[in-house]
Amino acid sequence: MTTAHAPRGTLALLAHLSTVELRSAVLDGELVPLGEGFAPLDLPVTATDRARTLAATIADSRVIVADRTAAWVWGWCSAPGRLRTCVSIAARIPSTQRRRLGAREAVIDDDEHRLLADVRVTTPLRTLVDLARHGTEPETVDLLAQGLRESGISLAAALAALDRRARLSFVRAARQRLTEAAAKADRLSRC
Repeated sequence: MTTAHAPRGTLALLAHLSTVELRSAVLDGELVPLGEGFAPLDLPVTATDRARTLAATIADSRVIVADRTAAWVWGWCSAPGRLRTCVSIAARIPSTQRRRLGAREAVIDDDEHRLLADVRVTTPLRTLVDLARHGTEPETVDLLAQGLRESGISLAAALAALDRRARLSFVRAARQRLTEAAAKADRLSRC
């Protein structure tokens, strides 16, 4: 009988445990699922830890974690149900791989993503802009408010980033969502 090893993305201190042992520890309340891996319940989890859990799934340096998945990496929300990524319009990866990774083609500059644990993730500023442009769910404004508070990015900086790409779609709606989110973040920080 073979024992399955810990999934990639599991923190190194747990790598000697099998998947069955890790899942049992989750049921016992000692570990929490973290992306496709696991982490101790009492250990602070960083953006790098969350990004590391995505490395095996993405496995292509041209793919960039984006949208709600990037917001999760930055610690603004719980893990999204579906992986969201983007690729630079210049990267040209096969359509089948783009569909598997939930990737959209995007105009993205090198300064708009960071490398965390061998995974490219949109910067907090780019993540805010993308969420504001593409987020149509009712909780989008709440997520943007959380992102503004956690990242320390000002409304002026977010709006300037939108202005940088004024010809993109949904910019007007994005400005409105960001303005609402900034007002909400301001109200929450006063409490």
